[in-house]
Amino acid sequence: MAYPRVQTGMSARLLSAALLIVVACAVAIALALRGGNDEPRPAPGSGAATRSAADRELLRRAGGPAGSGVVTLSQWRYRGDPSDRGIAAGWSSGDFRGRLVRVPHSPNAKAFSGEAGRRAFAGSVGWYAKDIKAPVGGRYAIRFESVHHRATVFVDGRRVRRHTGAYEPFTARPQLAPGRHTVVVRVDWRDPRRQALAGWARAWFNYGGIHRPVTLSRLGPSGLGALTVRTRRPARDHAQVAIEVRVRNRVQARSVRLRGVLSRGDDRHALNFGVRRVGAGTSRTFELTVRIDDPALWSPQRPERYDLRIDVPGESTLRRKIGLRELAWGAGGLKLNGAPLVLRGAALPADARGHGDAFIDADEARIVKQLEAVGANATRSQLPLSESMLERLDAAGILVWQIIGPWQPAGAWDAETPQQIAAARGRALRVAEAQQPFASIVAWSLTNEAAGGGQPGEQAYVSATARRLHARDPSRPVALDLWGSRLPNAPGPMFSELDVIGVTDYVGWYERNDQAPAAQDELTHTRISRLRELFPDKPLVMTEIGAAGSGRVAGDGFGGLRFQADLLGRRLRMLTADPALSGTLVWSLRDYALRPDFRGGSVLRLRPGLTLTPGLNEKGLFDFYGRRKPSLAAVRDAFAG
Repeated sequence: MAYPRVQTGMSARLLSAALLIVVACAVAIALALRGGNDEPRPAPGSGAATRSAADRELLRRAGGPAGSGVVTLSQWRYRGDPSDRGIAAGWSSGDFRGRLVRVPHSPNAKAFSGEAGRRAFAGSVGWYAKDIKAPVGGRYAIRFESVHHRATVFVDGRRVRRHTGAYEPFTARPQLAPGRHTVVVRVDWRDPRRQALAGWARAWFNYGGIHRPVTLSRLGPSGLGALTVRTRRPARDHAQVAIEVRVRNRVQARSVRLRGVLSRGDDRHALNFGVRRVGAGTSRTFELTVRIDDPALWSPQRPERYDLRIDVPGESTLRRKIGLRELAWGAGGLKLNGAPLVLRGAALPADARGHGDAFIDADEARIVKQLEAVGANATRSQLPLSESMLERLDAAGILVWQIIGPWQPAGAWDAETPQQIAAARGRALRVAEAQQPFASIVAWSLTNEAAGGGQPGEQAYVSATARRLHARDPSRPVALDLWGSRLPNAPGPMFSELDVIGVTDYVGWYERNDQAPAAQDELTHTRISRLRELFPDKPLVMTEIGAAGSGRVAGDGFGGLRFQADLLGRRLRMLTADPALSGTLVWSLRDYALRPDFRGGSVLRLRPGLTLTPGLNEKGLFDFYGRRKPSLAAVRDAFAG
């Protein structure tokens, strides 16, 4: 049999190229199915010279002090499990095929309306797998900054951690032998209604997945955490900076030395925390106060920061940038570094198109630029922000009105039993402890739109949590957000421990939207005066004001783009001129996905013919695709005026 002769020249080169492409695709598919490494797996027996960057970094740290750094685990293998058969199929060992994804990741962030949106909102189950290498044996920490909603962590098929919730870090601490191991995370975010009934309500889409970074580190004899920084200015020429840090001793009882340095350029201050006895398996707080002459203070106009490093020599290190600033509050309003402070800005929704609340670096950078475009010196968040987002806001000089308690719809409160109240308080205190070092946090807010004097369980939660926060961090005010249409009649027990009062205002949108502007303004002025009389010694902040602006509504029609711009511009000019207010924050910076059946909420009772985009809350100054609305310029001009 005669075989055809292989052609030479261009045809041969094309054939060779095609073969190379086929081989490359096969390799890529094999890697994807095997999956899980940030760098390609080294060839067997290849030695340290060809180890992945992550392995080399861990090995370097394992050879030095354990706990001296972390490796980010960003590339994972993911597989959906809508039928919830992964447990029975043995997927906890990582024995499943999947596609490579990068964490932060949400698998259901593509659709928010229609049938696809309904399926996405209802939730599902998904599995993540990641191969890691322990260069030496020992106990390691796998830290998850946020997983929604129920997470189960396995290492080599053995369950090592469970966690329920989101926006709160948790850590698995497995004992690992030298060599390779497989980390698997099962995530279950089904049934958002059941989540809400269990105390995990959210005012945005039911995004599942691993939403924030995951890191790996080897645990050593000691660990550093729970950093607290408080700044006082007893005189204009210097500041007193109190620094506290918690030291964990993982070995037998011993004396531990702690030292550090606080620096900014050539201005360096040695920190000698001294030596203290720390019991076996226990923690102890070390503290000191350092005087800084002629300090570079942090403010929205000049967000100066210092470098802080704290060490247990040869064992563990903590590094971060901190801002030195002094907050004060009282009948005269808010003050920052002795100067009057008035908050201006827009709230952050938990959504980025295509990523949901699993923000990547580009999403966070875009948010900061959008806040700067508004002319904002402040923002508001109904959920605990990520460490990376707070770092960006610190660097940009943008203050944060941070809600740290469980989110509830306006007027609602579900935690009534002692156990439920304690759980809510514990969540709030953990968030405050983690976020305390960030200069941008301007207030801890404990509730969203409380009605009247609050419900009994809400009163108990607010009072007890506020007392604990004052004891832990007297450098910041504690606040809550009131529902503007359901104000209290008297300064009841829920308010006695609070320092600042926030209030929402939707006059012209959910309320009195058929009345003339003068009548709308009169109602808001009346409510502000009433709050001023009830709480004469507490600053007032308008923490939420807004109206939808949709391209689906033509011209100046109610809910249209020009309507939103006119309403916000007019009302903000009135509010920013009111000396009784210490700030005004617009809801919200951007449109965001809420739930597939959302059509505008209670406003439809007053405007039944209103046609907004299904599934979206369109109160943003930017639309869902990042385009500027006319309201952006109106708000910026009102703040500047």
